[in-house]
Amino acid sequence: MRRTGRVRALDGSKTLDYGLGLTRIEGPGGRVYRGHEGTVRGAGTTSLTSADGRRQMTFAVNLMRWNKPDASGKPQPRAIDGALAALHQPALG
Repeated sequence: MRRTGRVRALDGSKTLDYGLGLTRIEGPGGRVYRGHEGTVRGAGTTSLTSADGRRQMTFAVNLMRWNKPDASGKPQPRAIDGALAALHQPALG
């Protein structure tokens, strides 16, 4: 269950560790979290847990993947992207 491989994100913006439906994310302090992210019809969810089960984080948002593209077609960050990134630190700390 913990073996992952490098795959490219759907929008092509990054690569991530993914396998058997679970993604591997390195959090604050180098801690490893596993979980799943998903989108359907513009809504998205993410759920992560630490290996020891002491830390978990789940959130849901609407209007996923509606970033406006720049002149080259690359999706631009939205205000909520920064807010979600800031949430990861205290939630997974």
